[in-house]
Amino acid sequence: MLTVDDRAAIKSTITASDGVNLAVYRYTDFDPQRPTIVAIHGFPDNYHVWDGVAAHLGDRYNVVAYDVRGAGESGRPATRSGYAFAQLVADLDAVIDSLGVERVHLLAHDWGSIATWAAVTDDSVMGKVASFTSISGPHLRYAGVFLRSARTPRAVAQVARQLVSSGYIGFFLCPGVPELSFRSRIGVKVVEAAERIGRSSTLSRRDRTPRSIGDYLNGLNLYRENMPAPMISPGSHLPETTVPVQVLVPRKDIFVTPALQRFTGAIPARGRVVSIEGGHWVVTSRPDVIARLTGEWVDQNADGATAPGAVSRGRREVPVGPHDVRGKLALVTGGGAGIGRATAVQLARRGARKVLIVDRDLGAAQETADAVRAACAEAAVYQADVSDEDMMNDLAEHVLAEHGVVDILVNNAGIGMAGRFLETSPENWDDIIGINVRGVIAGSRAFGAQMVERGQGGTIINVASAAAFIPSKSMVAYGTTKAAVLAFSEALRADFADEGITVSAVCPGFVNTNIAKSTVYAGMTPEQQERAREKADAAYRRRNFTPEAVAKAIVKAVETGPAVVPVAAESRVGYAMRRISPSTIRLLARLDIRQS
Repeated sequence: MLTVDDRAAIKSTITASDGVNLAVYRYTDFDPQRPTIVAIHGFPDNYHVWDGVAAHLGDRYNVVAYDVRGAGESGRPATRSGYAFAQLVADLDAVIDSLGVERVHLLAHDWGSIATWAAVTDDSVMGKVASFTSISGPHLRYAGVFLRSARTPRAVAQVARQLVSSGYIGFFLCPGVPELSFRSRIGVKVVEAAERIGRSSTLSRRDRTPRSIGDYLNGLNLYRENMPAPMISPGSHLPETTVPVQVLVPRKDIFVTPALQRFTGAIPARGRVVSIEGGHWVVTSRPDVIARLTGEWVDQNADGATAPGAVSRGRREVPVGPHDVRGKLALVTGGGAGIGRATAVQLARRGARKVLIVDRDLGAAQETADAVRAACAEAAVYQADVSDEDMMNDLAEHVLAEHGVVDILVNNAGIGMAGRFLETSPENWDDIIGINVRGVIAGSRAFGAQMVERGQGGTIINVASAAAFIPSKSMVAYGTTKAAVLAFSEALRADFADEGITVSAVCPGFVNTNIAKSTVYAGMTPEQQERAREKADAAYRRRNFTPEAVAKAIVKAVETGPAVVPVAAESRVGYAMRRISPSTIRLLARLDIRQS
């Protein structure tokens, strides 16, 4: 049996309605009992752009691609009019008919997607299509409506950005000049440079798609025959479709901006919009992501299930932005009490689909779960010690299997410790580093790796402390661990920026939680330690800065994505003083602030 790993698709030839021969490729043996996916490439590609995607899909689906007229091994029309939308639609219709199946699922990119929009809004083709996944190619008439849709300053900026991104179209419409640029290979180098944009992920593939100069030159006719009329005069009556449409939106697409792709006027009722990481050629850089989401959409429209990742309102799934809490899966460590419990509840109130609560105290975590459910979100509870990396890795595997990839991770678990350096034993250091530092690292690694593999971004919130930038000789170990969390968060933010994952460090000041009652006072007798805890707890209660206030700051950080979030007046002042007058901060560090 031929498999996609062989990378040698079976070629056949069909004749289009105007006599042009179209090269059609089947990546695997054809099984009529399996769903059939037909992939349509864009400019200046040929069917090879789908090789990587087919390698991920071929074990479950029939995967078929074809060279669009003028590209690859397909024939070239005698005149430019042979590239008109009506003929492109007829070509796709002929390919579908040649497969001998009742309905197909369409997957298209760039110009392939533009032409497929015309096909799925055509009555003669619509009934043959079970679903459509569109990448970086809008319906041109709806694009024209988008360009006229600006009613707010933000919308005006989005339209202006798209006009700048579309500037290359004017160049392609010039007679002779684009041909000269491609024949001289200058234009080829420009396209290859643009193809590398968005390929910064650690999982990005960098395979070069084979193209001929003919792919570039013939593809220009797609622009010259079909543009810009539909965008200049979209008409008052816009075409509609009954086909379920999924739009995958690469966030770093420099040609078709996310705002245009998310323009919901073009998305039919049974549709969804999914943001993904990558550039315009994400189909070659992250074929695993394209294959997974395409498979989800095919399966969903085979059995009527609802796939996660978008907020469903009526029958249309409203697009969820990368920093939107609505519809997201969140996980909070140390969620059994204090800031963790308040954050879990606040996430639920802001529309999180499900909140997972992780804590060493299972009973406390169950109480938080009840509060989350009362706030109208689903909840699940896990017992885990964040300092145990193996346990955290097992937790991540269980969560993935039971709930999917976490969208929002809040590394909140931590312990307090007071004491001067020589009073703090090696055992004390092991305990606090294990939970406050290694716990944050283990959580970020276990769940961050899943976010990277998914390729749809995410958010990691690491709860540090004002002690990260306000040192104290009486809290040496605690300040050290929180400074480590802050430094780790800023470095991880830089690293994960390539993956579309936002990392923020939240640094609260004195918060009225139970941490004062559980703080370890190194170097004190049990009696002295108990008195110190009581005095500290009383001081925290007098300050009365609530966990709920910190939780609101955490959720706001999810929505806005800042690098560092000082919470409470003392934290904000300390953060500012650290930059304005570090010598003052060092002087204050010499005060012993323990309650003894």
